[in-house]
Amino acid sequence: MKKSKENREFNLKDSLGKGFNIKETTKSINRKDREFFTNLVTSLVEIDARTEVLIIAGVDLITYEDPYHNIIEGLIFKHYGPVKSEIIMWWLAEKRLPGGKNMTLQGTDGEEYSLNTAIQLYQALNKVGKLIKE
Repeated sequence: MKKSKENREFNLKDSLGKGFNIKETTKSINRKDREFFTNLVTSLVEIDARTEVLIIAGVDLITYEDPYHNIIEGLIFKHYGPVKSEIIMWWLAEKRLPGGKNMTLQGTDGEEYSLNTAIQLYQALNKVGKLIKE
């Protein structure tokens, strides 16, 4: 006996009624934003590291990669605004340097914030975002 498989689209509103609303929590939205950001900057650091290895091996892909870096940088500026983007670009540039492991950002209050990881950068940018209106 063959079982027939029907592809039915499940609609939660049909099951629970039209007055039913689902809202994502602020905590979930913030978690997704943090994961997106950390994945983005971690990927960019990894790409830069691979490029450095290729350059040492004698393969120069700069003319190939530059347009992509310009696009990514433009999207970062569009999404995060000029102040946060400058901090992100500085962080990425410093990560390329051999001594770029102990990075700090000095706040307007004189306090120094450690920026050694993508999560620390994300947290610092959130603090910066509260100080500026973009």
